[in-house]
Amino acid sequence: MPPLPLKDIIISARQESHRMRHYYLGVEHLLIALLDVKGGIAAQLVQEQGLTPEYVIDAIRRKIGKGGKHRLWAGVPNTPRTDIILGIANDLAINNGRTQIEENDLLIALLEEEDNMAVRVLKALGLDIDLMLEHARSLKLPLTHSTQPFVQVDFGLDFGESDLSKEDLFLLRRMFHGYGSIRIERRLMGGYADSRLLVVTPVNVDKREDAPVVVKIGPTHEILDEVQRYESFVKGKLPPLTTRLEDRPTAPDSSDLAGIKYTLVGVPDQTPQDLRTVAKEWGGERVGAWLKKQLFPVFGRMWWRQNRPYRFETWREYDWLLPPLFTIEMIESAPLPPNAHVLKYPIRRARLKDVEYGDTVIVEHFTVHKIDREKRIMQLTAGGNTDSAQAYKIEVRGVNFDEVMYYRGEVVELIVGTVWKTRDEQLKQIVRGLSPDFDIEAAMLPFPDAIERLPNPLKIYNDVLDDYINGTLSTIHGDLHLGNIIPGPNENPALIDFEHTRDGHTLFDWATLEISLLNDLISPTIAGESWDKARTITRHLLHLQEVNDKTTDNLYLADTLAAIRSIREIVRECLYHEEHWGEYFISLLFYALRAMRWESLSLGNRRLMFWVAALAAHELRAQKYSSDGTPSPDQTDLHSKLSDSEN
Repeated sequence: MPPLPLKDIIISARQESHRMRHYYLGVEHLLIALLDVKGGIAAQLVQEQGLTPEYVIDAIRRKIGKGGKHRLWAGVPNTPRTDIILGIANDLAINNGRTQIEENDLLIALLEEEDNMAVRVLKALGLDIDLMLEHARSLKLPLTHSTQPFVQVDFGLDFGESDLSKEDLFLLRRMFHGYGSIRIERRLMGGYADSRLLVVTPVNVDKREDAPVVVKIGPTHEILDEVQRYESFVKGKLPPLTTRLEDRPTAPDSSDLAGIKYTLVGVPDQTPQDLRTVAKEWGGERVGAWLKKQLFPVFGRMWWRQNRPYRFETWREYDWLLPPLFTIEMIESAPLPPNAHVLKYPIRRARLKDVEYGDTVIVEHFTVHKIDREKRIMQLTAGGNTDSAQAYKIEVRGVNFDEVMYYRGEVVELIVGTVWKTRDEQLKQIVRGLSPDFDIEAAMLPFPDAIERLPNPLKIYNDVLDDYINGTLSTIHGDLHLGNIIPGPNENPALIDFEHTRDGHTLFDWATLEISLLNDLISPTIAGESWDKARTITRHLLHLQEVNDKTTDNLYLADTLAAIRSIREIVRECLYHEEHWGEYFISLLFYALRAMRWESLSLGNRRLMFWVAALAAHELRAQKYSSDGTPSPDQTDLHSKLSDSEN
């Protein structure tokens, strides 16, 4: 590909300036224009270090933000720093015997002048500027992958070829370039998302095998975000013998997928297995003991036990587990009705109850969290970043991306749409799909136990979202289920998949793990499909703290209850205030509502999740939790609302 002349780069940079409503030509616009060149030098240099040009462009846009709608001057003047960089680029061209600035001259000048905004963003993303400069000066770019040797993909006894797509195989070959072949041993169960976790053994050309690694394949932005979270929250807080991110991510520009490798400390002649698989052999009692004696002490030293007081509104940590607040159909240009609902932060939840199907809503100052250009869908959230725990999701359909440019992390001033679906209706629709044998509109639900009735979680979750929690903040895994936990040599624990790792509510991880234990250890055979079976299991959970394993004739259920009891013992150590269990049951309520929506679960397990949410709501009615043992005004409001729902 011939070098791109300066005039074409300037045209592209001016277009970017116009889309961002800046109306000046800055260094950041020049770098975006360079990255936007298909097959260009800048694009290849960032790909060499594991990022995609699109990901870097979004990061630059988030940093600089869009300008105002009103233009204050004519023309598109250069900033002083842009003129300096153009001068350096001109000198480079002359030194190389050319009269015209080319693509590489501009890139080198931009990287050499390190104090500009564009380079600061590159450094923040972890890119090696010196390495980029070295390759740009010498043009020693990565080999095109069309010249790479073919990497043979073989499959172990525990894996079938049909489990992977052609795009997966293409990415795996890119990730293991230089090896003679790879053998995919097994698929780790992982979570309930689109990503895939594989155990892969690399085999050298001379047939020598390297140690197995865990490969994660998923949507590009999610994988690259995970790398950033690993660097921020995980890298410096891992015990010696555990998984670590190996190399840079692989993110081909020809694919929507990216991949990363996690190293494992393994046992010779044994491929790693996740705890979900191991639990079938161990049983619940042994799993619970291992969690309490191995996982919690090893990771707790730098994670859950490094906690500090944290008082927060529930929605800040748990709203993202629920379906979108609204799904709206975007209105591009139309007169706004005078009775349109305005949604802006801070959200006044009482007003949300008045928003119904077909109403017009005006969404102000929400942040773009996800974009799907093919489906013309955009997800907005309250908050100013792209972290995984985002509140008040609003799904916008029918977005014309050809007319208006949106990017991840952008704070959108205003979007207008017609309500197509509300969160309440989505949750009711999910429960209706479970064919309930009770009235889902009732505030209290019949239950075969001494308490007789449990609160309907669909009726109280909104009030709980507005409540305050006196808890603690620590580094959390964010998706701590059995599929992301690996017992290593001598049963040393390892964790994988840090897509949701962050600083958050300490008890979140343990509610996640309890839900995982319930769904993984209570198989569809034990759970059955009837509502009565789900209520029976819930009744045992209700009396968990006061019974022993012999309270049920079902040995498998008793074994599972032993594992859950170990989780509760860990939770007791993490509670902000001793025996104020409401802090934990809030976590359990929202994670159970999330799990109820997982179509990968059996019908019986999804019904069980509904009753676990109802049980958590019941415990909230019974618990009073605050730092001094006296309910705060907010908590008193919550308990009175729950009590009112019974009447």
